[in-house]
Amino acid sequence: MLTKTIATLATLASLACLTQADMLRISNPTQGTTWKTGETVFLQWAGNCASMGRQSKEVDINLMTGDPQALRFVAKLASIDCAGTDTRKEFIMPANVVTASGQYSLSVQTVPELSYSNVFTIETGAGGAAAGTGAAGNGSTGAAGNSGNAAPAAPPNTGAVNPQSSSGSITTAGSVAGVALAAVFFASQLL
Repeated sequence: MLTKTIATLATLASLACLTQADMLRISNPTQGTTWKTGETVFLQWAGNCASMGRQSKEVDINLMTGDPQALRFVAKLASIDCAGTDTRKEFIMPANVVTASGQYSLSVQTVPELSYSNVFTIETGAGGAAAGTGAAGNGSTGAAGNSGNAAPAAPPNTGAVNPQSSSGSITTAGSVAGVALAAVFFASQLL
C-alpha cells in the first residue's frame, strides 16, 4: 500500500515537472544580433505556451537591460499569441524607448517561468557607446533586482532572471524533463 502511494506521488510530481517545462525557446534575437530603433525587428521562438490557458493569447514581450543577476525592466514592446502555431512576431523597435545604444535582452512573460532571449545590441539613431550596464548572456540564474536608476522598476511577475546562453535554449527545461523521466522510471520500479 505504501509503495503504491509513493509511486503515485512520484508520477504526479513528474507530470507537474513536465508541465513546468512548457517554456519558449527564443531563437531571435541571438547573441550578435543588432536592432536599430525605428526599424522593423522580430522575435522568433520554438514551442508554445498553450498550458497557460487564455493568458497564452496575449503574452507580453518586455525589453530588459543590466546585469543578468539584476535585470531591469525598460519597456513593454509587444504581445504575442504563443498558444498555437505562430512562432514569429514582427514589430517596430520604438525610438523613444532606448536612449543610448547598448546591450539588452527580451523577457517573454510565460508562466510558470519566464522565457529569455540572448543578450543583443540595440543601436539608437545617434549611435554611440553602450549605456554602461551591458548584460552578458551566460545562462545564469538569480533574483531580479532593481539596482541603479536608469530604468523604472520591473513590472510585477518578472520572476527570476535567466538570459539564455548562445544556444538559444532555456537551461532549466532539459533538466526538469530529465528529473521527470527519472521519477517515472523510479515509480514504475516500485509497482
